[in-house]
Amino acid sequence: MQDKILKLMTVLFLLLNLSIASSAEEKIQISIKKSDTIQDSRGGLPATTEGPFSFLLNGMRQAITAELGKNEIKSEIFWKKIEDKKFSDADEINFIRPYFNRFNIVMDKSNENPQYVVEGAVAENFQKATFSYEFDAEKIKKFFLETLAEVHDEKNKTFYIIPAISISQEMSWTDLGVSKQENFSGVIVDSWKKWAQSQFKNFTEVVVLEKDLLEKSDKINSESVTLKWNSSIKKAEVFQDRKSARFEVSAQFVLVNTRSNQTLLAFDFPLQKKEVSLTSPKDLSSNLASLIFNLLNSQTLKINSALELNRATSTLSIVDIKLTGKHGLFDITQINSMLTERFKEFALTSEMKSYSMDSSVISIKSTLNQEALYALFVKDGGKYIFNEQKLLLFSPETKVFAIIPK
Repeated sequence: MQDKILKLMTVLFLLLNLSIASSAEEKIQISIKKSDTIQDSRGGLPATTEGPFSFLLNGMRQAITAELGKNEIKSEIFWKKIEDKKFSDADEINFIRPYFNRFNIVMDKSNENPQYVVEGAVAENFQKATFSYEFDAEKIKKFFLETLAEVHDEKNKTFYIIPAISISQEMSWTDLGVSKQENFSGVIVDSWKKWAQSQFKNFTEVVVLEKDLLEKSDKINSESVTLKWNSSIKKAEVFQDRKSARFEVSAQFVLVNTRSNQTLLAFDFPLQKKEVSLTSPKDLSSNLASLIFNLLNSQTLKINSALELNRATSTLSIVDIKLTGKHGLFDITQINSMLTERFKEFALTSEMKSYSMDSSVISIKSTLNQEALYALFVKDGGKYIFNEQKLLLFSPETKVFAIIPK
């Protein structure tokens, strides 16, 4: 009973704290019986919420499902990710709520038992309601992208773009002829997304992220890549006589394999300088946006070459192995060269990942999986001479290379 009271109070709190506005809202008709589940509201996924929460949560879910459809996003994939978070009803409402500017529930007065409306709350016997709502457009878009970005399907080769487009501290976005950042960077990012879709056709999808993926699971396709862009715009000088200004753009990008985080390509552009007329805000923003778009566009051939190399090497496994025993940097260079030459038939390459005089780590890439690589190193007693004074000894128990005197 206490749990039901708590739920009812939570609903009341949420409803009483809604903002009221006269702007256009969308509406969804909700029809639920006391014993109904709310599975239809989120693409067939089961849930057992009933009573007051069923109307609120059902309305939110139906609204989001409808918006997913408008954006041609498969709702079942999205809701599966939300389900994986194992939210309680209250937690799911709190998780979803920030993406609505406003919402409201109005009970259908034609219900058989109108006496069950108590101070605007919904009693369990009610069956029909109208859920009115308005999304925060920018937040809901980010919400969809960031949630779906965590859904990894090994079959899907994804081209991720993380764009960071900023201006110098003494500027505002009106200096670029726009009222807010989204009106400038959003155009560039949308154009980059279309550019990637047309230029890199081997990828299943192109996804724009606000930040790097939090989880890098083995379910990420080994050919998926992430392009991280960073640029900053500065108004360097204003020419009052000709009503123009000189802008400077610094920009860099790095392309990495999403799963391994291995760098495939990196480029630091020379400082870009461009004089632009200030008489037309639209032309001003368009000229500067084109400049930034074309910087990345100019690297299409290099990016394609990097993607080809990534495709050729993405089937290779990466195994990190610890090196123990006193050693120097030159010892690691010799070890890497020895291993690369000795096991070239397995396309093996070795490079230093971290270093200290007593304990370093090398990263080994090859066509062998981890267990097969360990089995290879055990052969011939696991001993490998890499210079005149020292040899490498592999331990099958600890999976560690020890550097010892010859």
